[in-house]
Amino acid sequence: MIETIGLLGFLTLGLLGGFGHCIGMCSPFVLFVSRRYVPPDAARGTNPAESRRAALIAQLWYTVGRILTYVALGALAGALGGVVELAGALLGLQRAASVVAGAALVLWALLALADLVPALAGSGKLFGRVAGAMKGRVPGHPFATGLFLGLLPCGLLYSAVLAAVARGGALQGALALALFGLGTAPALLGISLADELLARHRTILNRLSQVFILAMGAWFLWSGLAG
Repeated sequence: MIETIGLLGFLTLGLLGGFGHCIGMCSPFVLFVSRRYVPPDAARGTNPAESRRAALIAQLWYTVGRILTYVALGALAGALGGVVELAGALLGLQRAASVVAGAALVLWALLALADLVPALAGSGKLFGRVAGAMKGRVPGHPFATGLFLGLLPCGLLYSAVLAAVARGGALQGALALALFGLGTAPALLGISLADELLARHRTILNRLSQVFILAMGAWFLWSGLAG
């Protein structure tokens, strides 16, 4: 019974944190996944049902990848069992993930907003080359993106990983973080649904979402570089 309550606690942490924390911190990556991995014909909204289905599939793959990274972190926490050693092992990975993810969001948003800013629009060839370079380096599948972005620094995730230290083993730590990751999924999938119903088909909201992606990308980039 005590173990069950403990595991339910991880699920509850994910559910509550998903709506209270992840919506603000992770929504730019949800928007990024929808725009990066939804086929162009579906993204144009000519068939709303197809667009929503393509976005949902991309988000599910992204979620599975993210949760698998959480599972690996939970297994590491449960096996290592030392908070200091665990923090040292994760710090470098999370800083690097923050820098790379932030840079990707910033460049992606600038490309999307280039037609609104004369200085950017006049550099079409340069941004075209940047887009081509990014396309070759951003993972070609949302599952791989989820695996990588699961390493992003996050206070809520820190709490869950550190709590998994007390689970007493790799398997128990992995299970705890799997439940935590599942708990965060409804809020982020809800963002994707709202994006499909609203922003993807309304120019002003779509532009605002691009500005939001730019701002959050700059924040992740700065936090990773500042350490």
